[in-house]
Amino acid sequence: MPEERGGFYESAGVSIERGARAVDLMRSAVEGTHGPEVIGGPGGFAGLYALAGLRDPVLASTIDGVGTKVLVAREMGRFETLGADIVNHCANDVLATGARPLFFLDYVGTGRLDPEAVAATVQGAAEACRMLGIAVIGGETAEMPGLYGEGDFDVVGVCTGACERGEVVTGEGVRVGDAVIGLASSGLHTNGYTLARKVLEDASLSYDDTPGPLDRSVGEAYLEPHRAYVREIQALRERVGVRGMAHITGGGLVGNLPRALGGLGVELDADSWSEPEVFGLIRSLGNVPEDEMRRVFNLGVGFCAVVAPEEPEEAIATLRTSGCGAWKIGTVAERPGVRFA
Repeated sequence: MPEERGGFYESAGVSIERGARAVDLMRSAVEGTHGPEVIGGPGGFAGLYALAGLRDPVLASTIDGVGTKVLVAREMGRFETLGADIVNHCANDVLATGARPLFFLDYVGTGRLDPEAVAATVQGAAEACRMLGIAVIGGETAEMPGLYGEGDFDVVGVCTGACERGEVVTGEGVRVGDAVIGLASSGLHTNGYTLARKVLEDASLSYDDTPGPLDRSVGEAYLEPHRAYVREIQALRERVGVRGMAHITGGGLVGNLPRALGGLGVELDADSWSEPEVFGLIRSLGNVPEDEMRRVFNLGVGFCAVVAPEEPEEAIATLRTSGCGAWKIGTVAERPGVRFA
């Protein structure tokens, strides 16, 4: 017979007590992101957010996960960075539409709930939200033995933002000759980890190793949080007209930049920006062809903004003043597609 305290549900693999402990551990961090726009407290069936101050509002919403980066976090025993990853990834997606990210919800699914690991993940998400002025208004932690194996878990996030209809950025205003500005990434962000993990395994290296050209362990480089560009792009849009924006995620510049060009193409100068050392490590360890690197990784450019031909210098100065590396990396061309010089 199962113990009375745990009950039959716990004997089947699901612990209500572990779930309650995880909620208790994360509660204060989540509530710390709330402003007057959040209505009601935790525990409701849906999060409530008062949308105000917009005359003709348009909502933008996105959902994504952190992929197999969770396996690196599990090996390293560090989970707080995953929370920052999913918040910043989703916030950047909303940002690319011209909207301002407003609120966020998270989902953690696991085979056996580890309250401390889940709480660390959500606390990391809450801290990232607090820094960006985003409210965490809900979430779900699901313990599902049989669907997930022991130690397996997944992290997903949903972010919603809003803007005036006239502030939406679709890329339709992009013109031939416009300048493409690249904003520096912090590293892998949340994409390409299946390949990044494979080249490490094939080279018989561990996450604790520090091979050249890295100045820190591979695990630390791989877990570097996904960078957010919310404040930088807000500052940029106050100074120059932004005609198109792209969040450079899975597919790299090749797969994502065309989404911001309104059907046009782009010619990029591959030597115009700085590349974090982690990409050189992956390239050399796996002998990965450059075309493949460009189709999988961001290679140092995490976000792009398209501005008029006369505005790149002011755009770059504004972004660098905001604390973000930035470069003119290319020019919009008539023929569709991405071409590297």
